[in-house]
Amino acid sequence: MDTSSEKGKVEERGSGKKVTIYDLARHTGFSPGTVSRVLNNKDRVKAKTREIILAAAKELDLKPQVSARSRQVAIITEPNFTDRIEGYAATLNAHLAFAFSKRNIGVSIPSDPVKQLPSMFLDGIVAVTYDEETRTYLQSLESKLPVVYMDLFEERKGVYRVCSDHYKSGVLAAKHFIEKGKKRLAFLGGEGHAFEERLKGYRDAIVEAGLEADENLFVQTSDVAHTSVVPRLVRQKADAVFVPGTSYQALQCLHLLTYIMNKDVPSDIAIIGGENDGVSELLYPPLTTVAEPLREMAESAVQMLDTLTSGKRVKAKSEVLPVSLIERNSVV
Repeated sequence: MDTSSEKGKVEERGSGKKVTIYDLARHTGFSPGTVSRVLNNKDRVKAKTREIILAAAKELDLKPQVSARSRQVAIITEPNFTDRIEGYAATLNAHLAFAFSKRNIGVSIPSDPVKQLPSMFLDGIVAVTYDEETRTYLQSLESKLPVVYMDLFEERKGVYRVCSDHYKSGVLAAKHFIEKGKKRLAFLGGEGHAFEERLKGYRDAIVEAGLEADENLFVQTSDVAHTSVVPRLVRQKADAVFVPGTSYQALQCLHLLTYIMNKDVPSDIAIIGGENDGVSELLYPPLTTVAEPLREMAESAVQMLDTLTSGKRVKAKSEVLPVSLIERNSVV
């Protein structure tokens, strides 16, 4: 067989039968170059052409050999989430893209995953943030290609996931406040499983220390500006507040307390936030934080997907990475 045929080789799943991209081109009536562009998610292909070629590939259950093309993966972030450009999702996207590039794996970041994924030929997916619609769609793909979820706290049979230990982050924050003599511990977080895990650890540590876990001081809200919540926590005599997350939630809270409410941090109220590299230590006062291992999470997810898309099994389908407390001046 000549070299050009080897480069275009495609393997039919399960049957062991091997054909070429040229066979798929003949089957669809398009040129081998056009077929190759579609299978590698390149642009300059008409939507209808892409649809026909992908439909034929799925009909024949064809999968290009990894050795014959660069693997292609998608990084999924929910369009309506506020941290696609900066914060948690943006930071993870950057670490993921860099880790994939080191392995010569091509990356796509669809702006609207539910609409765009059906027109893409992929080897795997990393899901960073996802609403219910996106998550339901991703679940429908799990039997067809590997999907690795970031910070998925629902354990399902067969699911691949990489998480940071959000429960422990709540425990660390509460224990640090209590060690510094704080009694009225508040929690201000967003909605979703990650914040629920943090609050659970926070509450458990307060109870374990013999203090009152005042539910009126524990708030989960979609109000990312916190303008209505922070004054209420101050009126209820909170002397400490844990504002977790790596999308600048604690920075907003610090701004409100310092510049809008004229409160002194940490004398009037102490704050622990989520770590933002290059930012948290430059605030006034420098912010005590719980740091999530985002770079390590990305590396673990990429290693997992690299293994799976190479046709191998991973040692563990679920990885939970440790968090750490960084002590600065926002708690005394």
